[in-house]
Amino acid sequence: MKGYLSKLQRNARVCTSFFPLWAIPYTFYFFYLSLYLKEAGVTDTQIGNIMVAANGAALVSSFIAAPLVDRLGRRWATLLFDVVSSALPVLLFLLWPRYEVALIAMALTGLNRIMSIGYYLLMIEDASEENSVVAMNLFNIILVAAGLLTPLAGILVLRQGVIEAERIFLLVAFISMTGQAIGRHLLLTETPTGLAVQRKMREEGLPRNPSRYLLVYRNLFSSLKGNRATQNAMAINALIYVYYSLGTTASLLFTPFFIDFARLSPSQVSVVGAVYALGTLTAMVVVNPLLKRSNLTAFSEAASLLSLIGFALLLLLPKGRLSTSLIAVLLIALSYGVLKTCADALLAVESSGEERSAIYAASSLISSILGIVFIKVTSMLYAHHAGFLIIMCALLLSAVLILSITAKGGRKNGVL
Repeated sequence: MKGYLSKLQRNARVCTSFFPLWAIPYTFYFFYLSLYLKEAGVTDTQIGNIMVAANGAALVSSFIAAPLVDRLGRRWATLLFDVVSSALPVLLFLLWPRYEVALIAMALTGLNRIMSIGYYLLMIEDASEENSVVAMNLFNIILVAAGLLTPLAGILVLRQGVIEAERIFLLVAFISMTGQAIGRHLLLTETPTGLAVQRKMREEGLPRNPSRYLLVYRNLFSSLKGNRATQNAMAINALIYVYYSLGTTASLLFTPFFIDFARLSPSQVSVVGAVYALGTLTAMVVVNPLLKRSNLTAFSEAASLLSLIGFALLLLLPKGRLSTSLIAVLLIALSYGVLKTCADALLAVESSGEERSAIYAASSLISSILGIVFIKVTSMLYAHHAGFLIIMCALLLSAVLILSITAKGGRKNGVL
């Protein structure tokens, strides 16, 4: 493990060190956020609209993300949009838990796409491929490990009720997220590529025509022609992020699903969250250190198949029993632990140079568009039958499976 961690370079070490201060409070408050809003009178359809609002804002912010991160610098963009997209929404949920305010709060979380591009570039830009794969894996390990603590959240919910417990989670999250954003900023350094891009933009000055900020995307489309490896990496990354927002613990439909479909209680669902985290973490600790550039698509293919098996079991196993739900959840979680890191690592190793920010932004743009469609359709179907959530997730990962098979075949034939 010491040798594994030694592959991290300075910025990656700083980012991963501060990340638990964001991940743990986020996991606690978000896991029960949908139940908190439903207790306040928000309907299932409105929950879907709130999720769409986040993806709508992400769609808009994706257009301006690359030029904005280039002009502000990776370091300052990460600080500003972390506070706006993480801490501020939490404060709104805490003070005004109603539908209209929740729409605004979730729209602000969509600006996280700008922050994420700056954050990821700080971790991987001008660094080795080993640093990129290890940094992405550790980032995901920390996020998932936080989920192991959800039973503690369940205990507080059982004693205090959903409303009072969620208020505590939200208050702690606001303080912790704000503090970690500032502390991390003070220790990070701008990347050499980021400094070069900023210098170039300062020399050119502010363009009179704002559309010139989007020239980076025009250059990107030209460079992507015939580049099957990067195209596949972007597509897989986009689909996994749609799945992340729709069918994992990051979805506002995840917790209600196990109550509405699997017929579990709110406190039992916290155990589901812990098992999901345990399965994902196991994959990241045991399987993901084996990942390297040459086998990323093969692991993505195997993990997609495992998820589809888990989805089938979740639909077919008896309802109302915690143990039977946990069997399917464990398989799905093991799969997601591999898929998330594969998707992140693929995009990291298949992108480079000054166009890297545009590649990340374009992938984010694609996932936002798909996310709006899938979330809106799923929430409408969910209102009629909760099982449609699993069916839509299966469609997403079937597409990932096909792309992974195609990409692997291209490598064998020397196309990619």
